[in-house]
Amino acid sequence: MMGEWLRRRRNSLGYGVQSPGDFYFVQHVLREQLPYYGYAALKEMQLKYGACLPHYSEATNRLLFRLANYAHPDTIIEVGAGLSTFAMAMACPTARSIALSSSVVCCEAMHPLLAEYPQVEIKCVDGVPPLDDLFNEIEAVPLLHIAHTPYCREIVDAALAHVVGRTLIVIEGIRDGREKRDWWKSLQVDSQVEVVYDLGNIGLLSFGNSYHKGTYWINLKE
Repeated sequence: MMGEWLRRRRNSLGYGVQSPGDFYFVQHVLREQLPYYGYAALKEMQLKYGACLPHYSEATNRLLFRLANYAHPDTIIEVGAGLSTFAMAMACPTARSIALSSSVVCCEAMHPLLAEYPQVEIKCVDGVPPLDDLFNEIEAVPLLHIAHTPYCREIVDAALAHVVGRTLIVIEGIRDGREKRDWWKSLQVDSQVEVVYDLGNIGLLSFGNSYHKGTYWINLKE
């Protein structure tokens, strides 16, 4: 545990990051401390809808906001939808946002926000999300957030066939149990994955935007 803490502490300061682009991403997206224009609205949204929608801490919603703002994708896909769906839609209002959820209650609770975010499409699905048809429709996976769902492995397996340059896959709960931790370790050495960012219980897989393959353990807190 001490060794991992020291490694995380070193990389939180930016040491070990080989590429200037990766360093910028770490310092000015992942660890950015300055307030963004949408933070106040994010907080208000969480206070208003947090009781009826799956959600994360305010800090995690801000991180997802920054990631969407940075990636500025044509399409955002979220499996296991919740309040984070609208955090990312707020950051990139020009993107088509597709939110999949296995919870009918969650799908219904999201509807009041659709008037404000008409770019969001909500799809209720049972079991493993049928992502192949969706990925074929959009041809590539720009930004994929895997949230409140037990099907992380199946989703990533489907997505890996559709990644392109600048694809970013965000995975929540990478340390939720031994099986999940072992799977996360296997992704770090997958030949398709270029850069891995380990943020504690959140993992990021980055494709096509770095000359240096590697894994960075980043401490988001000062």
